[in-house]
Amino acid sequence: MKKYTLILIPLLFIGCNFNKTYRNREEDKQEAEKITEKFYSLIKNNNRKEALKLFGEKFFKLTRKDQLNKMLNEINSSCGSKISDTKLTTWETFVSIGTNPKSEYVLLYKVNRNIKNTQEKITLEKNNDSIKIVGYDVSLAE
Repeated sequence: MKKYTLILIPLLFIGCNFNKTYRNREEDKQEAEKITEKFYSLIKNNNRKEALKLFGEKFFKLTRKDQLNKMLNEINSSCGSKISDTKLTTWETFVSIGTNPKSEYVLLYKVNRNIKNTQEKITLEKNNDSIKIVGYDVSLAE
């Protein structure tokens, strides 16, 4: 009977997941903001090539790079290419640490542009200690 017990105990640990989750921690928001600040800095300086490197593979599974460039061109022509200010208005984070790590961030910005202001939602995920943009939605600010 002892032999069976010794075999069952390790099997129980193999099937267990040990995760600790955090929601809306300030430090997680700051980590994601570093990426969005870099993104807006590159966009302001018209350095799209480097800005595109901030987007993850998950984003490009749905949207091709030429489609993203076209979208950025349309935003620039209809709302303005000059960004004078970006203000974080709402944010949410979810970070799970452990056997199944997962980090998701959603940041909503009000962006002041020279023609029309926009509201921009940037969704990010962390994979292998690297945070990448996986969603970018732009609408006119109210």
